[in-house]
Amino acid sequence: MERRPIHLPNPAISPSLHRPSSGLAFRRQGLSGARGSQSGVVLIFFAFFFLAFFGLFAVVADLGIARMTQLQMQTSADIAALEGLAGRDAIVGDFAASDLARRETAAAFASIAFDEDLDRSTAADQYLLGAGPQLSTGVGGIADPAGGVLTSDGPWIPSLETNAASNLVNGDLVAGDYAALDPSDPGRVDWHVEEGSYERLDFAPEGSGNAFLARLRRTRDNNSLDRVAGVSSAGPTLPYLFGLGSGVLSTPDASVYDPRRDGVTVRAAAIADARPVTMAGLARPGFPGLAPVSSSPDTGNVRWLSFDQVSWLLLPIDAPFVVQVDASGAVSGSADGAALALSSEIGEESAGPPRLGSVCLQALAGLPIEPPAELTGLMYATLHESLGATGISQVRGFVAVSITNVQVVPGPALRLEGVKLGPTVAPRNASAQRSLVADPTVPLSLPTGAGALLAPVIAR
Repeated sequence: MERRPIHLPNPAISPSLHRPSSGLAFRRQGLSGARGSQSGVVLIFFAFFFLAFFGLFAVVADLGIARMTQLQMQTSADIAALEGLAGRDAIVGDFAASDLARRETAAAFASIAFDEDLDRSTAADQYLLGAGPQLSTGVGGIADPAGGVLTSDGPWIPSLETNAASNLVNGDLVAGDYAALDPSDPGRVDWHVEEGSYERLDFAPEGSGNAFLARLRRTRDNNSLDRVAGVSSAGPTLPYLFGLGSGVLSTPDASVYDPRRDGVTVRAAAIADARPVTMAGLARPGFPGLAPVSSSPDTGNVRWLSFDQVSWLLLPIDAPFVVQVDASGAVSGSADGAALALSSEIGEESAGPPRLGSVCLQALAGLPIEPPAELTGLMYATLHESLGATGISQVRGFVAVSITNVQVVPGPALRLEGVKLGPTVAPRNASAQRSLVADPTVPLSLPTGAGALLAPVIAR
């Protein structure tokens, strides 16, 4: 049987055999169209994602600016509260003068905290520090004909009112008394809340109280308690930056809060409380501190005035006293005492300010030919307890005295006349930080009527 070769049809002359190929081309075209529709869906999703991301970014940015502003304001409030309390008794015997001076100082420090060179009288700073940004034209957006154009006015610098005449609770600077806990319910959770009326459960206004409150605020101008001449001040609200482009509430009704128009309210408050001093330094001219009455002839270390705690407590507050320091370092007269110096070990002296619980040494004292210039006006002294007959003593507390006259008398001896002061807030050179206590077993509080020396600490 003859075998014949099989001839496959030539594609060029057999179009009927191209149908499968034609179908394949159709399917490829269909896939290409599907890809095009998917690209459109991705674009739509990307647009929605971009809008959501931008909105989230706006919220994060605006809240971040608000938080940064609040921290800056809080720093200023802390400084003002500490300075306001520190100056309570700076002018001995004239509380009214001390009160006005401390409020003016506190207000000045609240502003100067934002000054680059700590001098508000100099030229503009290179770095514009302040309590958050200010924006002028167009912050209102919907109600401003400028159409929401934002113009920077630089940072807001607080200028606090002294609130000296009435010491109102809504003032920028308020003297009072602070209670850390509710005496009837120590676990009360709302004890430290500040109400919209600026009333607080933990703080009661009192002109001569042992605490001081400083307050900064950026609020709307519809609160009658803010922006009261001589009493309270307030900066402009913190404007939205990215939030102005959002769709948040927009209304021309001034009685309705509109975030875009009214901005964000930011407030900061600090309370400084007076606590028993745990460490104090020696006095220098014009700088209150421990009364330096003599120097040690062998080491040259300065010795300070210290009273035996038992005999000192028997002396009434505001009572005048006369004491003499002799060459042995002994203090005699209205109250027993000694000229002490720090001792790191028995028989050795060491440098540094004395702390509550420190071990101190009594030895020979080098008396000056002329009264020391540092012994004038407000001074501090320690109370000590003698540890046997070894001449070693331990610091048990700090008190304030007013030195009125100092003389070097034959003997030789140093004769001091002064007045025992009641509880006094140290204007400077003293600390009440518990971490500085040398001996934690030593009680921080002096017995009732001792007239403890106090120092300001941030309590709230």
